[in-house]
Formats: sequence, structure tokens, C-alpha cells
Amino acid sequence: MESKFTEVYQKGPDDSYDTDCSKVSEMLDLIIDGEATSEEEKYFNTHLEECVSCFESHQKQKLLKGIISGHLKRVIVPESLALSIRAKIQETL
Repeated sequence: MESKFTEVYQKGPDDSYDTDCSKVSEMLDLIIDGEATSEEEKYFNTHLEECVSCFESHQKQKLLKGIISGHLKRVIVPESLALSIRAKIQETL
């Protein structure tokens, strides 16, 4: 069974460079948030080595996330609230 990454991001023989940029753009949030698989990270980083435009977009996103996260406070909520929220999310899936 192939992973979602392989199904979605595997490069076909007719894919152009623009398609690679589109794939990398779609992966940007996963990479920035540290939620990408090692396979996705490898694909992403390989593309960034060759594409200045995508590299610059990645750097801007990292900078923006750093600025925003530097101004946010982490709030501890009661465990019952967290469990309730998780349960509601699971219901919607």
C-alpha cells in the first residue's frame, strides 16, 4: 500500500517544474509546522536546493511563523476541556 505522499506527490514523466513548485507550495505548512514525513521533507528540501522562488517562500513563511509565535502566550486549559474538544473533532471525522 502506497502512502498518501507517494500517491499525491510522486513525479510522473510528463510533470513540469511548475508542478513541482505547486506540490512544494502545498507542503509548505506541513514542513513549517514539523508535521511532514521524512519522505516529504526529503522531497521538499531537494526541490528547494534547485528553486530559488520556493526557497524564498519557505524562508518568508518560517520568518512569519517565528514572529507570530513569539507574540502568542500558551494557555493551560483544564484537561476535561481538551478531551471534550478532541472528542468533538473525532466526531466530525
